[in-house]
Amino acid sequence: MVSISTFYTSLSGMNAQRKVLDVTAHNIANESTPGYHRQRVELRPIGVSSVSAVFAGQGSRVGGVDVIGVNRLVDQLAENRLRAETGAQGGTSAMRATMQAVELAFPEPSDDGIGAMLDDFFGGWSDLASRPGDVATRSQLLERAQTLVDGLQRTSADLTTVSETARSAIVGLATDANGIAQQIAELNKAITGSANAANDLSDQRDVLVRQLAELTGADARPQTGGNVDVYIGGRAIVSGNFVFGLDGAGGQLRWAADGSAVVAPPSKAASLTATINDVVPRYQTMLDGVAAQLVTQVNAIHSAGYDLAGNTGVNFFDPAGLTASSISLSTSIAGQPNNIAAGAPVLPGPTAPGALDGEQARAIASLAGAPTGPGATYQSLVSALGVESRAAIRRDQVQGTVLGAAESTAAQVGSVSLDEEMANLIAAQRAYEASARVLTTIDSLLGTLIERTGLAGR
Repeated sequence: MVSISTFYTSLSGMNAQRKVLDVTAHNIANESTPGYHRQRVELRPIGVSSVSAVFAGQGSRVGGVDVIGVNRLVDQLAENRLRAETGAQGGTSAMRATMQAVELAFPEPSDDGIGAMLDDFFGGWSDLASRPGDVATRSQLLERAQTLVDGLQRTSADLTTVSETARSAIVGLATDANGIAQQIAELNKAITGSANAANDLSDQRDVLVRQLAELTGADARPQTGGNVDVYIGGRAIVSGNFVFGLDGAGGQLRWAADGSAVVAPPSKAASLTATINDVVPRYQTMLDGVAAQLVTQVNAIHSAGYDLAGNTGVNFFDPAGLTASSISLSTSIAGQPNNIAAGAPVLPGPTAPGALDGEQARAIASLAGAPTGPGATYQSLVSALGVESRAAIRRDQVQGTVLGAAESTAAQVGSVSLDEEMANLIAAQRAYEASARVLTTIDSLLGTLIERTGLAGR
């Protein structure tokens, strides 16, 4: 016999399929939304209660379908890996940019690089060795020396600019990280109080956590109630609805609460910190080594020689300027070409002292090929820079490939497939129509039962 409960069975089917249609439409609408994970309606049959009761038995209504909820399809392991690789990509990209900026400070090989300036400088001494009494040759040497000094100072200033740019970037990074952390905390609160929109809000929060991971290497840890706590180097920046801010003043990323340094995992912050504390100081030290060798080695030979007036003991460079930023010509040489000591103090000059024999100029020119000279030291610097820069580019390329693989793995579960959604849409449509047809059929049967029962014999 047809029961009125059958109406509810059909109605539950229609309601369940309507929910499936709603969620399928939502998936299709967000197919291109960044960070969106497809959703699926979880259904279960309505059966006999599993809880023992006095009145539980064959009379209990059985039939129909119940919507348990709407789940977000996420492979959490893949998402964790994606977040970590995003942070690493932020780090390799920042370091690649740093090395490119450092390379711009050393435009080698080119006519504008320090290598060419060193060659011109020592070439000027070679020319002077051939014409020690020629004032024009001496003046040309001074011009080349000043060009070299300017080049060293400019390169040092360019390296300082790279460091200062990184310091400014850390200040901006701290501001951005604090803003993202505040949004994550607000979404934690919203997710707790809005069950219906929890899935979409969680997607938004995941996007923000990835952005924070790119900046600082942050990691998220799920908590009860749908919240996540976010950590940087083992210390929380977001805990529930609370935010613990960062400070980038002075070009060092610190915790605002106590001023302790942020120990950031591989990320943009870690690479910027390395730029300030390691990369720029290291190349600045190597460049200062070139300047120091140039000053000490040239002065040692020059001060022992004789100028056109037969004077000796004059330094070519200021002996106090032993860094690339402070190197300069001595006051006795600047603008005074006759004071350049080209003559040897002893034989093999034609006379002793030999003010015009050029042997001292030739000795300085020989520094160009000395294995411990400034030229060799500078070539070592350029070679090291080329290797490190190439390695930074290669690491960034490899990390980009790794990140792409992580994105692909995560997308296999969470991305929206229009073909699959269309199949789900058609299936839900047919199921809805079938449930509606059952409802119509039962209505017809009950109508027959009500209208015709008892008419016989009237």
